Amino acid sequence: MEIGERLREQRKARQLSQAKLAEALHLSRQSISKWENGTALPSFANVVAISELFGISLDELIKGDAALMDHLKSNDHFFSPVGKLVTIGISVGLGALIVLTLLHVSIAHVGDWIALAELIGFIGLVCTIKWETLNKSLSNKAVFWGVIWLAALTIPIVMDILRGIVEGLNSYN
Repeated sequence: MEIGERLREQRKARQLSQAKLAEALHLSRQSISKWENGTALPSFANVVAISELFGISLDELIKGDAALMDHLKSNDHFFSPVGKLVTIGISVGLGALIVLTLLHVSIAHVGDWIALAELIGFIGLVCTIKWETLNKSLSNKAVFWGVIWLAALTIPIVMDILRGIVEGLNSYN
């Protein structure tokens, strides 16, 4: 039995429509339909999510589906866009830190340039993200942790701006 047939069987056993299953997985109904009809295969992350949602093991879900196994083996998630962003971003940052340390350059001397690179990178990222796709893929937990992360980033920046304004006003008087 292929993954599409198993998925349809499990979905119907739980009396879920394709739309309800898609909503639970943060996907479109068309994706579920394509999987069930065998015209597309789910990603590994979606297979895991389906397994958790239905409370069945991955083995039960994918056993015997050679096409899905080949599909999952061929998708190297280490080089997905997010994987590249994290891996290359951290590598470049650590590499730059090592070079600056070897050249005995203080971070304080390049702090403004780093801040400029952060701003340009952030603006570029915000302008190129497909927000509709991102919004559909974020779970409530991801939003919660994103809020904490953004708040933690915002507090020192705003404090620094306010301190600069106060110091500027005090030196002007």
